[in-house]
Amino acid sequence: MDSSKKHFHTLDALRFFSFLIVFFHHIPVPENSWFSVFSKSGDVGVSFFFVLSGFLISYILIFDKKANKTINLKNFLAKRILKIWPLFYAMLLFAFLTPFILKLFQLSFSNEGYEPNWLLSVLFLENYNMMLTNNFPNVSPLRVMWSLCIEEHFYIIWGFLFSIIPLNKIKYLIIISIVLASVCRLFYSYFNLPFLDVFTNIDYFAFGAIPAYILSFKKEQLITIEKLSYSFKIIICLLTIIAIFGLSNLNFEWLKFVKPIMYGILFATILSFVITEQNSLKIKDTLWISKIGIYTYGLYLYHTILINLFIKLNETLELNWVLISILSFISTVLVSFLSYHLFEKQFLKLKIYFS
Repeated sequence: MDSSKKHFHTLDALRFFSFLIVFFHHIPVPENSWFSVFSKSGDVGVSFFFVLSGFLISYILIFDKKANKTINLKNFLAKRILKIWPLFYAMLLFAFLTPFILKLFQLSFSNEGYEPNWLLSVLFLENYNMMLTNNFPNVSPLRVMWSLCIEEHFYIIWGFLFSIIPLNKIKYLIIISIVLASVCRLFYSYFNLPFLDVFTNIDYFAFGAIPAYILSFKKEQLITIEKLSYSFKIIICLLTIIAIFGLSNLNFEWLKFVKPIMYGILFATILSFVITEQNSLKIKDTLWISKIGIYTYGLYLYHTILINLFIKLNETLELNWVLISILSFISTVLVSFLSYHLFEKQFLKLKIYFS
């Protein structure tokens, strides 16, 4: 297979798993329910998204620079824009209109959180508004769009740095990024600032870049990874799941500095398992988990809207939280499927003009 067309099996399934962690965090699970153990790891799901993004973006940039001796930054960013901006701004418009729609139908509106600064929202700066207020915007899906701001900032920074740094120096960029994030977390913690910007999350992207670097320059190490036993790989996956849901239920202050490194290493390790040619952990693209994973971007942006809708309907229908969660999930998948094929995909077709 031509490496320019390389498709990484299992990544769509991993995206879906990341979304599921976030989804569990937002469904209305009662505190006294046994399922609440699985509902406190939303930030970890987002972190996994960052690692996956770090891998794919780094791999694309390395491949382009190896093939062309340079990176066409304009084309690179244009492709990211076609992927992110259409649905981002559509959801921003929806968030802006939500109070008017609710008022039109005489529905109550929660004032929990701050009134959005729409200029900051449009400029992909919502995450900094959240940092300064130490709060969330009072309308969906703006509450989850902070991570897209970080993604956008990462694309710009990573694309620019890869364009000016020689390929044989990329490993130093990865190391510096991991150290920088740890230093920034210590600094931000001193001023009681939440970790909601690219600098306190850049290590997740850097950890994702490690498998991309190995795949591009150290393929002999992948052969060693391929030879690891299936049982060992399963144990690492199980340890990762335990860490995701176990550590999120612990409230030690020092954990907020340790968890990012631990998660980054575990996620990067799992990625290194699934990018090999002989991938013993491969989840086939034909399985439902992989097929749904294709629509992860829509799933991420639509799910809070649908959850809130069914919570609102619950005021008259008296649904329990399990039924609300099931209906929210099914409707989110359906809406995301339609959104991808009828809306998002039309913009993705334009990528051919930036090849």
